[in-house]
Amino acid sequence: MKRAMAVAIAASLLGGLTAAPALAQNSSSAPVDISADEQETISSQCKTIFRGAVEVLQETSRLRAAKMTLYNQKKAKSSDGGSGCGNVDRVEAEGEVFYVTPKQTVRGDRATYDYASNTIVVTGNVIAIQGQDVARGDRMVVNTKTNDVRMESSTKGAGKKNRVRAVVYPNTSDDANKPKP
Repeated sequence: MKRAMAVAIAASLLGGLTAAPALAQNSSSAPVDISADEQETISSQCKTIFRGAVEVLQETSRLRAAKMTLYNQKKAKSSDGGSGCGNVDRVEAEGEVFYVTPKQTVRGDRATYDYASNTIVVTGNVIAIQGQDVARGDRMVVNTKTNDVRMESSTKGAGKKNRVRAVVYPNTSDDANKPKP
């Protein structure tokens, strides 16, 4: 898979979320628009749940899922006995998760972004597309610090169905379309 896809996914897919009500942000400071059929905030558990045709928009990026749950860190009790919720710790999207930008599309059944490990994990019939290039597998892990991407499959062995598969077109870059001297 191309490095540009890893960087873009890491920068935008569930990454960079802020405190509740958490809003998805990519590298842009553009406003984030979250819509869903319902939103529930459970302060005692420091989590916010968006349910029903969840759609997160920022500039030209779009995340769609049936449900998205944001887990915030619990703050330690203060001297006055109060406690609260801090920054977002983990984000989970489930139910036909789609992440779409003008340059790529990623689809899976579930996606999780974990701040502590700087990883995005997309599972369940994962399909990643950039231009004409396509990669498929059961699980895709993106490290947002190193931009490393790993596609995995539970099926092993040559000739077996549902193994990791990628179709890459080597001449799809802008340089390939320029006339040769």
